[in-house]
Amino acid sequence: MVATILYWGVIAALCGWWAWTLVFSLLYLGNHENGNLWFFAILNTLGLIAAAIFYWVMSNTAWQKYWFDSSVTTGNWLLYVIIAYVVLIVLQVILGRTPKEQAAA
Repeated sequence: MVATILYWGVIAALCGWWAWTLVFSLLYLGNHENGNLWFFAILNTLGLIAAAIFYWVMSNTAWQKYWFDSSVTTGNWLLYVIIAYVVLIVLQVILGRTPKEQAAA
């Protein structure tokens, strides 16, 4: 039971954070504040690392029983969330670049 609640809670938290950073990334992109996208890319990379470690633990039933004393049948939802994070991070890195100012001649 604990593994099930934790699994779906982590997925919900990751989806909520992904949506939050997507909204603010679009706001910053619209305001031409592209440098702020790098900050979100760094935060999302940390979230991606945590999600990958969680996926690694949850993909093995023996590890689930060791860490949570119960197990859950995992689906592909966590993998889809990880893919969405990778896409968002790549977009934030690409769109976060700011053009260099031309030197006055």
